[in-house]
Formats: sequence, structure tokens, C-alpha cells
Amino acid sequence: MKAGDFIILQDDNGDWNTVRILEIDIWPDGREVFHCTGYRPTRERPHMDALRMLEVAVHHAPIDAADFKARWSVLHSQPLTDADKAGFFEYLKHTDFPRYVEATGQDLSALIASANAEYRQGCALSEQAQPQRAIEHYQRAFDLFPLFFEAIDNRAFSLMELGDYAAALTGFEHSLRVNPQGHAARFSRGECLLKLGRYAEAEAVFRDGAQRPGEHQALYRQFEETARNQRWLAARGK
Repeated sequence: MKAGDFIILQDDNGDWNTVRILEIDIWPDGREVFHCTGYRPTRERPHMDALRMLEVAVHHAPIDAADFKARWSVLHSQPLTDADKAGFFEYLKHTDFPRYVEATGQDLSALIASANAEYRQGCALSEQAQPQRAIEHYQRAFDLFPLFFEAIDNRAFSLMELGDYAAALTGFEHSLRVNPQGHAARFSRGECLLKLGRYAEAEAVFRDGAQRPGEHQALYRQFEETARNQRWLAARGK
């Protein structure tokens, strides 16, 4: 089996399952993995001439190759286009950005320059008190460069300005996955939890921040106390 193969299996219900192999990798533990597009099952056995008519169920999924090799059979093979591999490229974009750039034939310097241009435009709009418009540019910046945690942070700050603390919280949590040491995202995550009335969680965030070395410990302690007081009042219905 190789990249470009359409492979099929008839299940116990009589339905035909079709998968296309997009790429083959080896996991760190030595197992072989197929990066696949999965199609919705059909009652009839797929035919080569109708493969393009199959409905995509999952654009990309990494699946252990062992089961495929044991039970599935190759129906047809044809060269892959970039459009065929779009789901795999999106996966790489968020898991292995250098490989994504190489696989899509892009220029890393030009890509980062474009992301920075969008970021600067977002910053300018933020300074002009236009958070909704700024969000669009911050979004484009990290769509271009998913490791751009400053753009992720600024988008979340803009959402806070708009009062959408739930969406801002999601943004700061995303930022911390990209940059676990981010003080701005950590502190602002606590602020969002506080605004959302999730006082115990906010208190834990600020307590954690106060225990980390750095110049912001006093600020974290101050907000930890605020969250604790709010939790106390909420528990008493005040």
C-alpha cells in the first residue's frame, strides 16, 4: 500500500468502507501510520469510475497502518493533487509547521512577513478602538502562522474589549498551548474566569501565577485574593 491508494473493506453490516492514503509516516515508537481521507460508507462496492463521487466523511485522520494491511485491499491508485492533500496539509500546519511549509512549497520568510503585516494592521486598529476589525487581522495573522501567539493573545484581548469573555478564554487557552510560558495569556485567562463567575478556577490560576518566579507575583496575589473574596460572596448568595 502506498500514498494515492484507495483501499476498501466490507464491514459486518455489508457496507463498503473506502479510505484514501495521503501520506505514510513512522511514529516514534516505530509503528507505521497512514494519513487518510475517509469516505462515507456505501451499500454498493465502490467502482474506480465513481471514486470522485464518494462523499468525504473525514478529510484527514492518522491511523495505525497495521489493520489496513491485515484486512483492507487496494481498489485503485492515482496520483495525489494538493487539493486531495488539503486535510493533511492543515494537520501539518498545526502539528509540524516547518514540514507544512516544505510540503506546500511556500517561502517561510514571505509567509511570516505576511503574518506580521496582518498583525501590525490589527494593532493599528486596536489603537483606534476598533476591536472587531482588529480581530479579523489577528485571525489572518495566526491562520498564516499558527505559532504566532502574540496574534492569538491580541485577538483574545479584543474579544475581552467586546465583552465576549468565553471566546477570549478559549483564545488564551489556545495561546498557552502554543506558548506555555506566556504570562499575558495566563493572567488574562484568570481575568476571563473571574468575569465569567468561575471564581474557584480563577483563584487557582492566580495562585499558580503567584508561585512562579518573576516580577508579577504581587499582581497575581492581589487577584488571587479578589477571586477568593468573590468566591466567598457567591457561596453566600451575595
